[in-house]
Amino acid sequence: MERKDADELWYQPDLDVFLNRWFSNYEDARGSLESEGGFLLPYRRHFYVCEAGAIRALGLEPDDPDWERIGRDCARPSDAEAYRRLREKRERVVNDR
Repeated sequence: MERKDADELWYQPDLDVFLNRWFSNYEDARGSLESEGGFLLPYRRHFYVCEAGAIRALGLEPDDPDWERIGRDCARPSDAEAYRRLREKRERVVNDR
């Protein structure tokens, strides 16, 4: 996967229907994740925290145990192997479109 594609892996245009919380730095995004819950995802040089519906729209299952293993944080996952599995699932969704 090219760098540009990797920078955009965790976002797609139709997610704008969800009320995602956007941040210009990781620390603020992480604080939001910890205080309000959700899933922290990177997009280019930004970060956003979304709810389960956006994860489903990305073609993934929010109840996948790998989300808990990575701390629901794709920017700085706590489990590299679990993150790899989630990333591969997302790449398959993107490539199948």
